[in-house]
Amino acid sequence: MPPRRASPRCSHHVGTRRASGRKDAQRRRVSPAQRAREPLYQCADRHLAELRSEGRLQRLLEERVIERFLKCGDAHHGFARVYCPGCRHDYLLAFSCKARYFCPSCHQKRVLAYGDWVEQNVLAAVPHRQYVFTVPRMLRPIFSRKRGLLGELCHIVERLSIRAYSGAGVEGRPGLILFVQTFGDLLTFNPHIHVLAADGVFRADGAFVVLPAIPVKLLERGCRIAVLKLLVAEGAIGERLSASMLAWRHSGFSVHNGVHVPAGDIEGRKKLAQYMLRAPLSLEKMAYLPDTGMAVYRSHMHKGLKRNFQLMPGAQWLELLCRHIPDRFEHLVRYVGWYSTRVRGERARKAGPTAAVQAAEDGQVIEARASSAWARLIHKVYEVDPLQCPKCGAPMHVIALIDDATVIRRILEHLGRWAPRKVRQNQRAPPGDAKNLDGLRPPARELTYHPVPDIA
Repeated sequence: MPPRRASPRCSHHVGTRRASGRKDAQRRRVSPAQRAREPLYQCADRHLAELRSEGRLQRLLEERVIERFLKCGDAHHGFARVYCPGCRHDYLLAFSCKARYFCPSCHQKRVLAYGDWVEQNVLAAVPHRQYVFTVPRMLRPIFSRKRGLLGELCHIVERLSIRAYSGAGVEGRPGLILFVQTFGDLLTFNPHIHVLAADGVFRADGAFVVLPAIPVKLLERGCRIAVLKLLVAEGAIGERLSASMLAWRHSGFSVHNGVHVPAGDIEGRKKLAQYMLRAPLSLEKMAYLPDTGMAVYRSHMHKGLKRNFQLMPGAQWLELLCRHIPDRFEHLVRYVGWYSTRVRGERARKAGPTAAVQAAEDGQVIEARASSAWARLIHKVYEVDPLQCPKCGAPMHVIALIDDATVIRRILEHLGRWAPRKVRQNQRAPPGDAKNLDGLRPPARELTYHPVPDIA
């Protein structure tokens, strides 16, 4: 069997898809040569050796994620064989890297699947509202150095929200989902908490009571006091700075609650949940200049940077992107109150066995869970069924999972597709050498500011 992290991804054998606007998820089933022209792939392939040799990656996880990304969708590192018993057509489906918050294709598949799952299993058909809690710019580097504080920031937001709903005088539990995001429009490190909250409370019998939106000033004041107290206790800031920020009229702490979704808007709830789990990077906004080794990223106007683009060496761009990769067991989504795992489990036990559980006991859904879960996900992302034969339309089946290097080489050589990627060595140009543009770091040059239109 292949490694646990490996899962089939789309290959270039499955026909043409309809345009859907989800271009990050719809990385075409391209050949290795075509994928090598993608901007993020070019940047990672060229500058990983530089980052590794200079020790600029802060965590081993970051190096592993980039290495897995470079192997994502490459049949030289493993694949599934999909076969049609009707016309005997078959193809190879390469494994994916499944990297969170780095690989745009794999993360977008996770986002789309999450939208359906959370709507079916967690969210109730009641009005919902989004709350966004942000911290001042001067405190953000602290959360970058100590990622464990992001979890504490979630606990602060959770306590404030529960206390605010309890103060309404209505007995019941709020339904909250908390999402940690660490990025802004231009991938600067901007830790903030998104809260997808039912706009009211749930009574013990499941009845929902609609309540007014929580005043943002109340939440902002409580967030400021709790976060500063936390940072003082952690030794991240001093008592003097904390006292000063408590007295400032504009401290940089803010809360926004202007996004509201009505009870009957199912797609609105799904899209809002997907937005909160989205990837930091969009390939449509990125360009890589191989001649100079520079990365360009265009997005909305950044209020702090006063521009709507990033322009920097490729190695520096990778460092910036790696700051948003969560640790291996770091949870960025938390369920609170009526939406918590424990409360949902209690409701399920009281409701008795469901039809899905009974069907599983009868063995009727084993195949759906085991062999075609990835197929449903690919069908959602690429709008094409990988288990439907493109020649005769009959159902196809996965008949083998290949991860042995010797077998992989024999099969690809037999098919005439053996062309493994050459691993780059760290051969960057000396600083200031304008003639050698093949190095990993571009020569020093003066950069000027030229505004460009938003293309988000």
